[in-house]
Amino acid sequence: MEKLYSVRVIRKENQAVQGVYIEEFWKFCGVYTSEFITEYAGTMQDTDLVDCNIILDEDAVYLNRLKAKHSVTFFNLKKHSDLSSRDKRKRLGRKIERELLSKIAEVFEWNKEWIRDFKKICKAFVESDFAYSNYLTHLFLDQFSEDMKLMQIDIFSDCMDMIYTVGATLTGSPYRKFAYLNCMRKINRICLSEGTRRVFDDELIMKVAHQLSVDDEAFSMGNVLAGLVGLSRRKFWNQGQLYMEEVLDKEGDNKYSAFVYYALAHFLEVEEQEKQEAWELYHHMGEIAPQSYRMLFKRATELFHQEKNSEWCNKFFQIYKLMKEKEARGWIQPLELEYYYKCAKILNRIPADISERMGIKHIEEKDIEEIKIDKFSSSNFMKNFIFDNNLKLVYMKYFQEKMGSHDFDKIVGQI
Repeated sequence: MEKLYSVRVIRKENQAVQGVYIEEFWKFCGVYTSEFITEYAGTMQDTDLVDCNIILDEDAVYLNRLKAKHSVTFFNLKKHSDLSSRDKRKRLGRKIERELLSKIAEVFEWNKEWIRDFKKICKAFVESDFAYSNYLTHLFLDQFSEDMKLMQIDIFSDCMDMIYTVGATLTGSPYRKFAYLNCMRKINRICLSEGTRRVFDDELIMKVAHQLSVDDEAFSMGNVLAGLVGLSRRKFWNQGQLYMEEVLDKEGDNKYSAFVYYALAHFLEVEEQEKQEAWELYHHMGEIAPQSYRMLFKRATELFHQEKNSEWCNKFFQIYKLMKEKEARGWIQPLELEYYYKCAKILNRIPADISERMGIKHIEEKDIEEIKIDKFSSSNFMKNFIFDNNLKLVYMKYFQEKMGSHDFDKIVGQI
């Protein structure tokens, strides 16, 4: 019986909705995820050896260069390109359990207990609509009303109850335990945002999550979870940082660990005010994920603080142009759109004559407003995933509020 620690989702650009849903499932279980978009095969660097390639693109080429111990196909997803309602997401979720998990269980030769655990995890994920709630909470937690936050807590609580009954001992696979602890962390995060008492004991979550990595050193996602909990609470900052560093010592050469670099660097930047250490981590992130727009944005901001004017202007414009092209293809996602907006806000401050001398298009106020209003509503990703149950106006309001908080000084004040 083989264990599964990492997956790579290989998809087309117009499979963004299905890809996000599938990746949310594996993250929920504590499996490292990365994606490879076949239209960008000529420029995407990915040398990771993952446990399993999950191939969504039936016409995918370059597969021989994407190293994996195993590969499984998951086709016939065109009718699942619209996940704009809970019922539609459930249909894809059930297909994952029925087809994808069955294939992986067979390839990895899982025993009956593990198969049973994954079915239980998948059922909780699908029936609670975890993917949708988690995605929106990650994006708009600060914009949520108190009622919306309570609703998300109820969703994550229901999910927990489907993984283990209340008061039960945590038995079974590390994936099942991770999913349960993951829900605890997310509930506590919502409580923190509201300034209310946390529901669960952070120290206990850290202890149990860390033990997952002690019991199986290859399951380093246990330490990721423990580290994220620790970094969220001042009294556990040191321990949380140690867990994250332990993960990077083990996984730091893999592209799928880029989010760990970013989380730790952002903590050092914002909470500890350790700018130099944060720079170093962002640079390491750039070595394994050179196409990451979040990393490129940090590099541009570093150049801004070093007052290398022509360099930072060009770097921000490169990201702006990249996102503009991505938006034109129709599948830009909310976080990408946010960085598109941030770059536009920064470039708008460059006088038109200077922009022209540097060969950079001057960004006007109307360009910024267009991103905030029109581009969000016209994205196929928003239409087919975010805008559930005619809530388009609500999520447009959240996005506009979030963009409204990004003034120039705040954007460039963070490295």
